[in-house]
Parts: sequence; structure tokens; C-alpha cells
Amino acid sequence: MATMVLTTLGGAVAGPIGAALGRVAGGAVDGAVFGGRTRQGPRLRELQVQLSSYGAQIPKLFGRMRVAGTVIWATDLRESTATSGKGAGRTTQYSYSASFAVALSGRPIRGIRRIWAEGKLLRGAAGDWKTRTGGFRWYPGDEAQMPDPLIASVVGIGNAPAFRGIGYAVFENLALADFGNRIPSLTFEVEADAGPMGVGTIVAALGDGAIRAEAAGPAFTGYAASGDRVRDAVEAIVAPLGGFYAAAGDATLLRIGTGPARALPDAALPVDVPGWRRPPNAPVDVAIAHHDTARDYQVGVQQVLRPGGAGRMLRIELPAAMAAETAAGIAGDLALREAMAGEVRTIALDWQAIDIAPGDRVTLPGEAGLWRVRRTRIEAMRITLELVRIAGGGRPRRLRAVRRSWRPTCSPGRRCYTLSSCPATMRAARHGSAWSRRAPGRAGAGRRCRSAAMRPAGPRSATPPRPGSSAWLRCRRRSAVHWSRTGRR
Repeated sequence: MATMVLTTLGGAVAGPIGAALGRVAGGAVDGAVFGGRTRQGPRLRELQVQLSSYGAQIPKLFGRMRVAGTVIWATDLRESTATSGKGAGRTTQYSYSASFAVALSGRPIRGIRRIWAEGKLLRGAAGDWKTRTGGFRWYPGDEAQMPDPLIASVVGIGNAPAFRGIGYAVFENLALADFGNRIPSLTFEVEADAGPMGVGTIVAALGDGAIRAEAAGPAFTGYAASGDRVRDAVEAIVAPLGGFYAAAGDATLLRIGTGPARALPDAALPVDVPGWRRPPNAPVDVAIAHHDTARDYQVGVQQVLRPGGAGRMLRIELPAAMAAETAAGIAGDLALREAMAGEVRTIALDWQAIDIAPGDRVTLPGEAGLWRVRRTRIEAMRITLELVRIAGGGRPRRLRAVRRSWRPTCSPGRRCYTLSSCPATMRAARHGSAWSRRAPGRAGAGRRCRSAAMRPAGPRSATPPRPGSSAWLRCRRRSAVHWSRTGRR
């Protein structure tokens, strides 16, 4: 209203210049009296943060590991405003930040390296931040640490917990604009020890004196121990390595692989085999899932496949950080132990062997390799032992990967075989016969199909040997030959 009146009055008195001055003055009066409506930006309606529930497990970290923490304390979201523009064009923008604490490890830590938020790097190894934060602190989890000053200022000095024995980190006013105005899902690369940790050292620390390790054993880059019981955390890394236990006074002794062994006497007694139940010995393929250090601790899988396919897959979830080569070695050792699981001996000795206990390593007279005592029975002055061969104990066995290729070039109902890279004594004698030689890497010339059943063949026969026959196995051993079958699978 004032704009119209002053514009008209100024024009009547001073012409166009007076009208312009009247319009400016009138706009100022209208703005002061009526005001302009400020446009509002997006705003959250709920400022509460959902905290972690009681009873959530906090893992014990060893070595260097990437873990997702557990929020143990947080404030409400903090709202900040920023106004831009003038007059009717003023705009208010809202931004949010949060302060919270995240528990990382149930044992002391040495430091925190990289941090990821929603899978993207939030903090680099050099300590550089990708998103604005008011402050960041971490506590090692020793018994002398004091309460965080931010927590103490919010809940009171006398009410602030120190979280002794827990390594944790505190974020102060972390900007949430890049994460949808909510606390993001964080993962931390935590350094709990100076270097890789041996399995024996980890088990001894988890057992708190109840379990001792015969040797340090294989080393992992990192391991996050968790589970309902200590046994669950120990078995998660001991079982894939083939570890076993023996009595050692008032403690339990962990043994892995080969080591000192006791030689059994040659004078064995007749065996009255007990009715012990043994696990089924079926061939398996092995897959080890682990945290790959070369891929920022993402999950990697290493497999060992048996020739021809085993029919079932043994998949082990190993919650440890390691290189892919280390995981592949563990998978190969596990496949070898599964293949040797059927080598079980039952022997009987006299009373002088009464001190032999389950978990002892022994050697048999006249045989190479080590054996493990799985169980014993004492009855009528006879000591009956059940022995299981220890993989790598002096009798090497290799798992061979046999190539199989299927080429559907024959008509239905017929079988077509190709002989490749076979010794001269096993090659076809005539070109154009039912079986012909094929040079490595080239298509087999003169390949023909036949519907007759396979017949045993001699070393110089033009007919190929029957798969599984002695001639066929001898050909495989001598030249790693493979027979390629095509047609109906």
C-alpha cells in the first residue's frame, strides 16, 4: 500500500524521478510493516537417533582388521541454520550434525587408520578427512583412560563412563549432509597389534591361560574374535587349520600340524576293533571365505576343486584378514586333510602304553609319516588306539586338477572321444580309424564317432583305452593326458 501511495505522490511532485524514489521508500515501509515470508528449505521432523541395543557383541581385535563399530553413545542431531538473500528473496537452509561414540574392540588397540562411511573413504591413512567434522578422538581401551570431555559435558562429570577395556572412537559434530542427514554406517581399519598375529598367540589370549599353544602357528593379518562362547571364537580359526588338543597339566594344549612324536613299539597285540563311529569319508570341494587385505578387507573366496567334481562343497567362513595366497594355502591343506580323512588305523598295545592320550603324535614302525591319537580305550590290560594320519607328516599327496572339455559335435546317442598329448605308445596307429591323434592346441583331424561300447585296449591299439582301466591311468600319469567326451552329458 505504501509503495503505491508514495509512487503516485512522488510522480506528481517531481516527475519520473520522484516516482522512482517514492517506489523505493514505499517498498521499505511495506517491508518493515508487513514483512516478507522466508522460504523454508528441507527439514527433518524427527531429531532422535536410534542407539545400539543392549547385549550387542563387541569383538576382540588382533593384528589389523576392518570392523563395523557399535554406537555406544550419541547426542540428538544438532540443527544449524544459514540464511541467504534479502527481503522477500531470503532463504533459510538447515544442516545437521551429530556427536557419537563407537566401540571398536574389546581389547586394547594401537590406533585407527582409515575410516569408511557408506562404503566410501571418510578418512585416509594420513588422517585427512573427506567430510567436515568438528573433532575426532580415539581411546586405546587401557585401564587408565579417562572419560571423554564431550561425553562428560553432556551427561555430567560424575556420570560419564570411561569405557575402560574398550577401544572406541568419538566423533564431534560430524556433518551429515553427505549421508542423508543421518549417522552413516561406518567401518574402521583398526590396528590392535604391531604386526600379524600367530594363531597360537590369538588362542592363548582368548583362553586367558586355560589354553596354551605348542607353537605360534600360521600368522593372520587380523582377526575379529566374537561368538557366544570362547570356544566359538577359537574353533573359527583352529578348525580350518586342522588343529587338535592334548592335555597339558591343568591346561589344554593346542597343536597344529607336525611336531615331536612318540614312536610306538613294534609288538602290537591282536586288535578287537571297538564299535567306534567314524565320520563319513566323502570327497569334497573346499572354499575358504576370508577378508582380502589387497581389496580393502572385502570378502574373498579361494577354492580347491577335485578332479571330476566332488558332489558337495565344504565352505568355511574364516573371519580373518589375510592375503589371497595365504587363504589358498589353507584351502589346499584343508582339501588334503579331507582326502586323507579315511586313513584311520586301530592298534592295540600292552599296558606299557597306558600313558598315551588323545592328541599325542605318534609314528608307526616301518611306516613314514605322523599319526594323531584320536581316542583310546583301556580294557583288560590292553590299550586300544585309534590313529588318524596327519597331513604333511611325511607322506605327501597331491590333488590333481584334471581338465574336462565337452564338445557337442557328435550326433545324439553317440559318444566321441579325443586323445590329446598322449605318448607314442598310446597314439592311434592308423589315420582315419575311429581314434586319431590330435596335436595340442589344434582341432582333432579325422575325429569320428562310434556308438559301440568301449573295449579294453592294449598300449598300441588304435582303439582308446577304457576310462579307468590300467592303460588309461598309465597314460594319464605319463603325460597328463585328458579324454574329452562330447555328445550327451
